[in-house]
Amino acid sequence: MDIGSAFTYMFDDQDWIKKIAIGGGITLAAIILLPILVGLALFLPLSGYMLETLKNVRDGRPIPLPEWTNFGDLFSKGLMVFVIGLVYNLPSLLFSCVSAGISIATANPDIDPDIVATLGIVSACVGCVQIIVSLAGNALLPAAIIRYAEYGTLGSAFQFGEIFNFIKNNIGDYIIVILLGWVTGLVAAFGLILCVVGVLFTGFWSVLVTANLYGQLARKASSSPQMAL
Repeated sequence: MDIGSAFTYMFDDQDWIKKIAIGGGITLAAIILLPILVGLALFLPLSGYMLETLKNVRDGRPIPLPEWTNFGDLFSKGLMVFVIGLVYNLPSLLFSCVSAGISIATANPDIDPDIVATLGIVSACVGCVQIIVSLAGNALLPAAIIRYAEYGTLGSAFQFGEIFNFIKNNIGDYIIVILLGWVTGLVAAFGLILCVVGVLFTGFWSVLVTANLYGQLARKASSSPQMAL
């Protein structure tokens, strides 16, 4: 895998300014409108664009950044990516609900102090389990998205036997991809701190880096019979 190119390949496109400006503008609007839930819908075409970029990198196209043309298609594919991510994070969300319920219960001033202490221990245990479950779900998510990009069916993202085999056969590169994904996420967060100018660049840039890393991993895996998807 060419790790360095994942961070700079987008600038080789002669229309990179236009494409990144559009993506950055959508990212900014999504963040601003997120409190009224409209922003959630705006994140979907970004996910669809990431998926199409992943495919282009996987297929070795010289200019992997797609055009911002068919927003309906990007929206529908982004919705599928959202559903996949939601399912993989559902156990973590359930533990979060349990933890929130315990917090609400212990806020009752009439509750027995011994019960409060017991619930506090339970809440701490639930929190630890939630962290573990969240890390596990997000560790499996890249492989699920890569399989969805390969086969185009929602069910392919939940074929856990194939997903575990894919991760096992590509474990070194897979760990690198996950770690670099976290790094780009931190960079994107730093851009958010820098406000408008930062998020216009780093937010969408992190999406493109992730797409390239996933695409490179998919291409390398498909080129080796023993690592097939």
